[in-house]
Amino acid sequence: MNIIRIIVTTLLAISLTACAGIRPQPPEVQLSGLEISDVSLSHANFLATLKLFNPNSFGLDIEGLKFTLFLNDVRVAKGQTAKVFAIPAEDSREVAVRLSSSFLDLFQLTRSLQNQQEVNFRIAGEIRIDSAGMLGRSIPIEREGTLPLSGSLNQLKPDSQLLQPMDSPEKQILRQ
Repeated sequence: MNIIRIIVTTLLAISLTACAGIRPQPPEVQLSGLEISDVSLSHANFLATLKLFNPNSFGLDIEGLKFTLFLNDVRVAKGQTAKVFAIPAEDSREVAVRLSSSFLDLFQLTRSLQNQQEVNFRIAGEIRIDSAGMLGRSIPIEREGTLPLSGSLNQLKPDSQLLQPMDSPEKQILRQ
């Protein structure tokens, strides 16, 4: 019985060591698009498109992705994915993430965009990967780059009407 116990224990130890050695490389993350989806008096919502590349020779099941978006070093928004998705081996997948931002953060950002045609971005967060039915593991992500101020992002420029106080009919009457 002792020999069987030793053999089983040894085999179990070898299998656990082998599984621990199969650690997936984290996906490469790229911010491929950013649009303002809607604006209210208290906040703005963005739609960020992330491109994730899986460098591994096997597919990855992504349980979640959450990150913070910085534009010109101003923390602008936070967001996370709402559902599980897979990235095939040595392939990429685009994921849309809804982000929410406070009006105050947007106001700080617009002051930094005077006379600029592009904006520096940084995303920082984590990806949660399912590890073959075992406990998932979180991998930190960070990416920097620049985006052109075009499309709906033009609304972030200081001379746009997005953050300007709107004239009420009462103010127009008082001016006359």
